[in-house]
Amino acid sequence: MSHHQEMTQRDRGLVVIRPATQSDLATLLDFRMAMLAELSDPATQPPAGVEQLRDANEAWLGEHFGRGFSAWIAELDGVPVASAGVQWLELPPAPRNPGGTEAYMLNVYTRPEARRLGLARKLVQRIIDEALAADVRRIWLRASQYGRPLYESMGFGAGSYLQLRANPTLLPTGGDPSLGNGGGPSLGNGTLGDR
Repeated sequence: MSHHQEMTQRDRGLVVIRPATQSDLATLLDFRMAMLAELSDPATQPPAGVEQLRDANEAWLGEHFGRGFSAWIAELDGVPVASAGVQWLELPPAPRNPGGTEAYMLNVYTRPEARRLGLARKLVQRIIDEALAADVRRIWLRASQYGRPLYESMGFGAGSYLQLRANPTLLPTGGDPSLGNGGGPSLGNGTLGDR
């Protein structure tokens, strides 16, 4: 993947899109936690859960950054204000994806004061460009109601993947309780579908 910077002058200041580095991990963590807070229902997430989630995300970033996970930062006048990440997934080759590598885009976030400047679009386009340069044939993501219009305007659409959340109250009954799956397949929070 290439790692060049992009600089443009906006009416609100100089915008730089650059690859994240190890020194950006705290910023990436802050942005992820802000995104999750905006998208979650505070009534269902007690404060203790937030700290545990932050610790888990910090550990995940430390383990995966530069090892299958990459991110880009958008700076406005030298201050990080947006980011987007990609998890490079090595899957078996398939007719529609002979190389097997897929790009799962995640953590697309812009601080409220920097929204409506096109930064998320620039970050998403950077990930698309990186994926195409690496001959990746499938780029996918989970979209919030807020991000969906952007992604659809850039060509993203519904696919054939199905999802089963590992929530015991939603799974069929009659399975082996030791598996925690109520008899259905244990799928975690992933997705299934044709590749």
